[in-house]
Amino acid sequence: MNSLKLKIPVRDNSSSVNVNPNVSHIKRILEGLPLANPGECCLKITKLVYQLNRAPIDVKIRIKVMALILPLFQDVINSLRNNYINANLPLSEKRQQLALASRRLLVEMSHAYKIIVMDMVEKKTSDTSFLPQAIYCAMNCLSRLLLDSYALYAVEPRQTWLEINQLYLFSEANRHHETKLVPFSPKHEPHPATIINTYKRIVLLALANPYHLMQGEVTKMYYLLKDWCTKIDIVSLSTPKLPEGKLFIDLAVDAPPMYAPKTQNGLQAIEPRLLEITGLMSMLENEIRGLAIESRGNPTLNNLGRRMERDMYFRWAEAWGLRRERMSHRKTRQAPAKLLSGLTGAHHYISGGKPFTPEEDEVRLRGNKTSTRNAYSLSLVPEEHQPWLQTDTTSQRVLPTHRTSQFDASTNTSDKDLWVKVFTTSDAALDGFADKPDNEDAPKACEVRNANQGGFGLYCPQESGFPARVGELIATLTDDNPNVWALGTVRWMKINDKQCFEMGIKLLSEDATAVATKAIQGIGKGSEYYRGLLLPDMDPTAYPTTLITPAAVYDVGTVLLMAMKKQLIYVKLTRQLDSSSAFSHYQFDIVAPPEEARSQADNQRDDVVSRNLFR
Repeated sequence: MNSLKLKIPVRDNSSSVNVNPNVSHIKRILEGLPLANPGECCLKITKLVYQLNRAPIDVKIRIKVMALILPLFQDVINSLRNNYINANLPLSEKRQQLALASRRLLVEMSHAYKIIVMDMVEKKTSDTSFLPQAIYCAMNCLSRLLLDSYALYAVEPRQTWLEINQLYLFSEANRHHETKLVPFSPKHEPHPATIINTYKRIVLLALANPYHLMQGEVTKMYYLLKDWCTKIDIVSLSTPKLPEGKLFIDLAVDAPPMYAPKTQNGLQAIEPRLLEITGLMSMLENEIRGLAIESRGNPTLNNLGRRMERDMYFRWAEAWGLRRERMSHRKTRQAPAKLLSGLTGAHHYISGGKPFTPEEDEVRLRGNKTSTRNAYSLSLVPEEHQPWLQTDTTSQRVLPTHRTSQFDASTNTSDKDLWVKVFTTSDAALDGFADKPDNEDAPKACEVRNANQGGFGLYCPQESGFPARVGELIATLTDDNPNVWALGTVRWMKINDKQCFEMGIKLLSEDATAVATKAIQGIGKGSEYYRGLLLPDMDPTAYPTTLITPAAVYDVGTVLLMAMKKQLIYVKLTRQLDSSSAFSHYQFDIVAPPEEARSQADNQRDDVVSRNLFR
């Protein structure tokens, strides 16, 4: 294949194009850029490249000019992305403008390198030695466009995959794809820097179902793929017929890589390539195994971050290696729905809005019927763990101030003391750290668009204000059952140009019970009580149930004390069913109280008796 069809601007000498392509002049313009202001700098570079892309410039001069612009482009793009890539969705108007400015610059940079490619392919210069490098740079810019779209759950820009596929196909046909090149961004590119490694990287990202990844994971994955992309192979086929049950990409169409389902016989592609990812899967399984061994060998809260990393790798392995074929088709259905986001909000509404006082509940369920005390009465619970004795301000709110622990301060950090954030449980202390008005946790109005046996599709307009994130736990209330909250999790999400959400929800249970959990043995031991949800709303001593907890606070093998409405039970987590950055979902067995728990309870009772004798 020696022909290419790429979308590039028309170049002419019209009055609208006003740029001096002299290299020295361009250098002076770049030296005068306001580098301390990335937003303004981005606009100026975009304007400059826009003008250059529409001017008839000799290809050799264009190459020199782009060599001057490229380092500044890298710095500006990285600075801008830090302001929006992990921000709450939907983006604020200011962050949306930054994302749009970044996208426009990426588009113009891709045009610039595509122009160089086309000029060399059309033999407008006798020296084509820069052709592989130009293809490589164009593919990198187009890949960054896809990366930002995936990271923000936006729709893929049209024709982007077609151009990436064409560039790779042309390189493969002309044996440029394995040529070692100058890295586009030295610290963040595969080694060696080649067209095929850059292509493998974006293909693997797309294969991971990026709209199913949790916020922030797309950029983490793309960074790690600089080392992992060499673990896969791209294999040519001698026939257009695709083998069933395989991953493939068609280099002749505007589409990402796909899976050829076993249920559809005779699928064909124009320029098919099989994707062999066995090496990647083996490497990832070794990473997961190593993290699991490390977690078991160090059962403390200090390795919570490592457990979350292990769970993230496990989800990625499932995305690349497990291709479930839909067993039931979605049926169109339009119905209003009320939505809650997060374990805290779901727990509050499922419990009927009751205050979260697990320490007091434990005392009551152990036989102490007095939930309040006078100056001479005794408690089995330390004073610092009795938030109900302090001023109760929650009754005046729509929702109580969240009783949560914060483990990841990497995003949206503030100047508040992190130690207080993690360990303070008193309502009065938490009042000083409330960032959001309480009505943000009230149910949001959305619409069910379709449904099947495993879940349903949701549409949330921008004005709903629903704080959606992939992997978030949600509770839904529909007209079918207006008094019972169903539980689900956001499996995928897309955001259109109007900042409206489309989401796929996996149904976890049609109802649930609000509980409290505290680790007695294993991972999480020594921590406070956390909110939990028992699925479905049934007696766990008589029926099989599962447990929702905060993300990665516990692990398989942990023994928990579970405080329910009318009983305390001890359970051992036996299997992790699901995990995200928002929650973990476990199977469990009911067990006898551990010896240390019985001893502690006996000591507490003896202490109460002794004090009563001498009071």
